[in-house]
Amino acid sequence: MTYAWLPKLLVPTAVGLAFSAFRKYFPAKPDIALQRYDRPEGKRLPTGVFSVVTVTMGIAIAVAGYFSLLAANHLFAKADGPPLAYAFPVAVSWCFLPGFAALSIPWPLTLMLLRRSTYHDEARYIESEANLKSGFDCFRVMAMLNIFLVLPIAVLTLLALPERLTLTNHEILWTHYASLTPERFAYADIVRLTEVDGYKLSDGTFKSHKDLVIDFRDGRKLSANAVGDGGSEPPADVINLLLEKTGLTPLRIRTLDN
Repeated sequence: MTYAWLPKLLVPTAVGLAFSAFRKYFPAKPDIALQRYDRPEGKRLPTGVFSVVTVTMGIAIAVAGYFSLLAANHLFAKADGPPLAYAFPVAVSWCFLPGFAALSIPWPLTLMLLRRSTYHDEARYIESEANLKSGFDCFRVMAMLNIFLVLPIAVLTLLALPERLTLTNHEILWTHYASLTPERFAYADIVRLTEVDGYKLSDGTFKSHKDLVIDFRDGRKLSANAVGDGGSEPPADVINLLLEKTGLTPLRIRTLDN
């Protein structure tokens, strides 16, 4: 029996439950004084401006955030000295924080800025409209999402910035998650290389996923994909350099379970 349908059911169910909880614990507070849109013309934003500002801000946060994190990750690698090859975490790793931030920050931030401007009555009207449509206090919910979702993701992401695998002329430097000091492996201590074709899934089927496992004289092991993930494979230049530096012929196996 397959459960491919389960994720499709879980997502709308989770969203529905979340909205129900928001309506229960953060009920909407409509502003009765703003039932009529009769504010002075000078205090009104042109139609669509609020949406354009929030969307533009979201795009800017997503794009700038992604490239900033990617650049910072590569900048850390300069501390390792002249490299022969690098392996970095997959680029998608730096999408999560900017993505969540782009969705949750622009609306409440723009609203806060409007509250402190001559358009403060516009901010009240926009917030009241959103509360009536959603059935809950949108500003409080968005603020809590930023505090309890985006902020923890930011902390976890920043801890991942130093991650990398650097191959120098004499050794391999593996900088772990949440660490600034790399673990060092000398090429001279490598005793065996093992090419792995993939791994078995829980249902017994085979998943192709190339890797190179390195065994050292002191009993330590290192994967050429140490800073990758389940969907990535080691860079070709890293593999070729390891073969060149060791001069070893790799043992080839289908999975590590063999």
